[in-house]
Amino acid sequence: MSTEDETAAAASEAGPEAAKEAGAAAGDEPPEPGDAWEDAIADFLDASLASLPQDRSVQFVHAPQAAINMGALSGGQHVGNHGGPGEQAGRRLESHEGPVSAQEILEAGAGFAEPACFGAALGELTSRILFLSGEPGTGRRTTALNLLRRHNNNGMALRALDSDLDLSRWSPRRGDARGCLLEGVPDRRFLKAGVIASLRNRLRDADACLLIVLPDDPELVRDLERDLHLTVVRYSPPPPHDVFAARLADAVPDAATRSRLLAGLETDLLDELLAPQLVPVQVAELVTAITSAEDGGTDAGDLRDRLSFLAGKEVPDLLKKLLNDPDGLAFLLATCVFEGLDRRIVRDQAQRLLARADGRLDAVLVPRDGEGPGQAQQPRPNPDFVFRRSMDDLLRTVRAECSPREIRATSGHDYAVEPVRFTRHRQAEAVLRYVWREFGQLPELLTDWLEGVGLDDELTGAVGRVMGMAASWGGGRSALAHIQALATSDHTTSRKLAVHALGVAAEDPVLASEVKYRLDRWSRAQGWKLRWTVAHACGTDFGAARPERALRLLSRLARELDDKRDAKVDRVMRLALVNLFVGGSQTAVFRRLADWSEADGTEAGLAFRTLPALFRSGAEWFAEQLITEGEFAARTVDLIRRTLNDEEYFGATAGAVHSWCTAALWDDNYHAAVEILLFALAEDLVQPDRPATGVLRLFAVLAQDESPALPGKRFADEALEAWRSGRAPRSTTAHHHRRMP
Repeated sequence: MSTEDETAAAASEAGPEAAKEAGAAAGDEPPEPGDAWEDAIADFLDASLASLPQDRSVQFVHAPQAAINMGALSGGQHVGNHGGPGEQAGRRLESHEGPVSAQEILEAGAGFAEPACFGAALGELTSRILFLSGEPGTGRRTTALNLLRRHNNNGMALRALDSDLDLSRWSPRRGDARGCLLEGVPDRRFLKAGVIASLRNRLRDADACLLIVLPDDPELVRDLERDLHLTVVRYSPPPPHDVFAARLADAVPDAATRSRLLAGLETDLLDELLAPQLVPVQVAELVTAITSAEDGGTDAGDLRDRLSFLAGKEVPDLLKKLLNDPDGLAFLLATCVFEGLDRRIVRDQAQRLLARADGRLDAVLVPRDGEGPGQAQQPRPNPDFVFRRSMDDLLRTVRAECSPREIRATSGHDYAVEPVRFTRHRQAEAVLRYVWREFGQLPELLTDWLEGVGLDDELTGAVGRVMGMAASWGGGRSALAHIQALATSDHTTSRKLAVHALGVAAEDPVLASEVKYRLDRWSRAQGWKLRWTVAHACGTDFGAARPERALRLLSRLARELDDKRDAKVDRVMRLALVNLFVGGSQTAVFRRLADWSEADGTEAGLAFRTLPALFRSGAEWFAEQLITEGEFAARTVDLIRRTLNDEEYFGATAGAVHSWCTAALWDDNYHAAVEILLFALAEDLVQPDRPATGVLRLFAVLAQDESPALPGKRFADEALEAWRSGRAPRSTTAHHHRRMP
């Protein structure tokens, strides 16, 4: 069982009365299981973290399925058809700030078909700045990454920039990424001819180039071309047949095998399916469907039934069949939201929706007793009849299927599920988009139903995805209104849903700007609930894709933190910092915490409360810093020393160091890092101007360990003996390394 599972279970066992008493004592909002969960997470961070596995690469990530892919297509000319959140179906994270991963760059180049504008765009890149405009979802980012890589002689050093970047001040660092990608419209204040000319010179000096991806807005393009005296390259996706040929060649390198696959298709089927309006990601799905056929051939009817880009056409007919079937409607909506989860979950959620609807899914209301004078009483169906509808009947009704039994795993145990899925990919999204836009009263019912799913990560991930997508379905200036309502809720579950939804909404290039604007405003809010939501968002995929923005938001929250009033915000901020750290932003996070530790305000306290968890969860990174005498080696030793000398943080920090010693039993790198650290700390024992209480206590803990082979135990014994006799400690390894301050 995972740490989160254990804490949630503990909350349930404590019972509602205990939760009420705890909430009353704290003078806080009415508690729920999530409150006990937060308290347990705080204990996890504050104590020695002994509940974590003592392995060589311990990571605690409190962002379970932060951005869920329930069969959705994603990423330019590529496709990912995962079943749903119950399968731990994550998607590759696209960086919107910071280095672009090698995985994304390589995937962008695999089976890439050049659009007609590719040559002209490469030519424009020689001027160091390229503006590329096109429709979202048509492969613009994939094309942009291939342009940057091709311009840089297949170099992989590419970097994403935030669209709010001040282009008048920003300068690329020479030797850093040679290709920079900025998606969205930069601040119009910086889009002036003089600013662009100066930026072009700075890019030339750094031997770098910048590609700015713009929306397909003819008026914006005209203004930029007129004011900046440049050419904006218009992007249109390559012809579907070209994409199909490139993707198929990449998926099936052998020409004979490709010919056999194509020969197994019906005559003219490809021409029928490869309609001119298809975008690359839809063509990629077709390639996947053909190449995954088990018998080498693909039935035309089966192929049409499963392709997602045909899903929208059948939604009205599907709904028409169900308008007089409240059970079927509820099951359809539950399957749309929870596709890929176990059949029991889908059935239970459908029943809950039916109860919550209270007749709003019934097209005709049968007169009750005493209603309709002069009319004969009609028989009414019994809603509690246990044999009312079978699962097979409901599945057939909504054109879904129950997949064979699958074994899934949490961190603590395996379990079996029978996942429910539509026969067609992305049918769920097509149905939800249609009903959300076409039926004005339905969003209120869906929001009311989904807000009550409870504190279950499988369910909140799925619901958050739907709420995030709904922001783009509604549009207008109030696109995020339903998410803000969740963010201000008294309930932890609702605020977690808001965080999930914001992450999904931010994937829309238009909504991303509003999401960032809202989070910026909420970080200044007086009430703690909005600031809690901001902090939580910083620790999910939204923050991981924009680490510098996340750290700026956390810095603002830290400056305004009230230790007494903002305990809940403080906890989530620490979780966010740990998540950012283990998610790949170690340098940025540690530098920020080290700077905070020197501050006079509330930032210092937050830094010291967070560091012990970082020392444990990022042990491998810290070991590398110490062994290689990296940029942060000395600061690592200094901050460990300072947290050891503070009574409040000693236990957690000593526990982290002890876990390093345990890992050193089977890892030579850890063994060397432990010696370097302990030798540097031991110097405190012979420096009269340095407090050594914490170091002495740590050495006592190691010396008293029951394992005689524990790395560091012998050194601790010798250091304590040397301290008692007034001698300097000796080391077998550390003297080969520089002396730490």
